Amino acid sequence: MRVLIAGAGSAGLLMAQVFKKAGIDAAVFEQDASPTARPRDWNFGIYWAQSRLEECLPDAIRQRLQTVQADPAARPSADSVLPIYDGITGEMLSPAGAPFAVRYRRRAWLGLIGEGLDIQYGKRIASVSTTDKGVTAVFTDGTEENGDLLIGAEGAQSVVRNFLFQSTPEDGKLLSSPVVASATVGTMDPNIALAVRKISSLCHITLDKNGLFTFVSTHDVTAPDPADWVFVIIMSWRSDQDTSATLKTYDQVHKDMITRVQELASPFKDAIATFKPDGARCWHARMTYWSTKPWDSRGGKVTLAGDAAHAMTFHRGQGLGNAIADAAEMLQHLRSMSEHTPAELAKAVQAYEKGMWPRGREAVEGNLENTLAIHDWDFVMQSPIVVKGLKKEGDKVRVAKGDGEGAE
Repeated sequence: MRVLIAGAGSAGLLMAQVFKKAGIDAAVFEQDASPTARPRDWNFGIYWAQSRLEECLPDAIRQRLQTVQADPAARPSADSVLPIYDGITGEMLSPAGAPFAVRYRRRAWLGLIGEGLDIQYGKRIASVSTTDKGVTAVFTDGTEENGDLLIGAEGAQSVVRNFLFQSTPEDGKLLSSPVVASATVGTMDPNIALAVRKISSLCHITLDKNGLFTFVSTHDVTAPDPADWVFVIIMSWRSDQDTSATLKTYDQVHKDMITRVQELASPFKDAIATFKPDGARCWHARMTYWSTKPWDSRGGKVTLAGDAAHAMTFHRGQGLGNAIADAAEMLQHLRSMSEHTPAELAKAVQAYEKGMWPRGREAVEGNLENTLAIHDWDFVMQSPIVVKGLKKEGDKVRVAKGDGEGAE
């Protein structure tokens, strides 16, 4: 048997690792030309899926996860928190529970979890077809691959998802949220860097009456001089305007970020107003989502994982945890196969989908509600991240005004 996996992000690589664990051949096909083709790098957190991650990875990789942490010296603990502040007054709104929180540098993390896998780069899927015998993926370079299963794990704008919903394309369409976000990676004045790390060694959030969300995260603090510590800064706000028209360039995004934090207290304002982006690494985009709904997997031959299966807004940090859960749950079903045959594999896929569909939908909708709430001062204290922290429980907490329907 052979499994084809589209996308060498977290979901795709973790899926490949669990198929390898189950003794099934899997190949990963990534559209980027190389692991470093994109200049963008960031970090992400795991808050409730650590044990599930251990299920997915071989010992040799699991034992080195600490080396790709944003702070390799950090030791996750049961009482760790993500501090949330009123950015204008400086008052703490909530020490949001984040038990055993850990943050990984994306590029280093992908390099680690991709070890030992068959990964082919420069392979963007152009079309998909299925027969009684299996599935065929045709790539834009004219080549094609055949397998017993194709997993679309190539992100929110998934070509494989489009194939699964080709008869009802609106059902597979990515939706736009009312929230836009800007992000940058770089360094700070050493004194400000020390002040930021005093607030939290990993990350902190500010919210305020103006509807501005800011997130400052440690990215790489291995350098001895705080002036060389690297941070990730993300800010977001609601906007009905086409902000992409005026925030196209690095300089435009950077200047806009500085303008938006002028009312914040120190050191929140200083961390952003004096930030030094690394080169031209500033980005801006409208946040999108796709609420998971059942699809026809063509008899268990085509399925989805990660953002392709449940694209969600980031404000509650649930994306990576759900991608890990996808892989861990797939492994459980693979291990329940009575024999390694295409028919048994199809049963495993369908059992995986049955559990993932409701979990994915709840996560997407809950995260969208949280995103809307934290940008509306009237609802901030009812938002899931304030009420429930970063635990998996509490994804679904109805707080917003019902205006989160996606726009085309």
